[in-house]
Amino acid sequence: MTGTDGPTVGTAGTDGPAGRAVGGDASPRTGEPAGATAPTGVDDLLGALRLGGEASVTFRRRYPTDAADLWDAVTTPERLARWLGPVHGELVPGGRYELRMGADEPGSDQNATGVVRSCDPPRAFAVEWCFPGERPSEVEVRVEPDAAGEGAALVLVHTRLEDAQAIGYGAGWHTSLDQLADHLAGADVRDWDTRFAELLPAYRAATER
Repeated sequence: MTGTDGPTVGTAGTDGPAGRAVGGDASPRTGEPAGATAPTGVDDLLGALRLGGEASVTFRRRYPTDAADLWDAVTTPERLARWLGPVHGELVPGGRYELRMGADEPGSDQNATGVVRSCDPPRAFAVEWCFPGERPSEVEVRVEPDAAGEGAALVLVHTRLEDAQAIGYGAGWHTSLDQLADHLAGADVRDWDTRFAELLPAYRAATER
């Protein structure tokens, strides 16, 4: 995922098809945190955007599985490859990773790389996020059991973004978390570009309120 505002997890700063990216808007905007509901159900809850200064996007998603399975789905390379992309490296503090969101090739301009900042299995990890053409940002993921015992929640926070990136990363991470829902349900994982294109206008609109 990148800081682009076009269907790309891949290239930065564009407003048109370019692969598969998660972040960015060609026209930066400022505003208060924004959240809204898209037309079709709980999986379509928009992430919360905070723009102005250091921008961020935050998601909290509940999934109908237990915390152990959810942690496994977001940290095990074999499972990540089914919904996000092949990942190489070690999820240990100080370790390095490469997430390949286009072709499974090292050094591709579709790959996110960085250092693992922290890892507290099976609860949380945080990584540096370096994508070609963008300044480094930070991604934190937390897995929380549902208090009522009816599933588990995933919290994803992407910080240190520019305003121009946050809108696209909102739509991009939303798309990827929908793909995670497909994976956990044993369903066909939906097409990234199609879903991203559906969601991006809602994230742009949320910043204009």
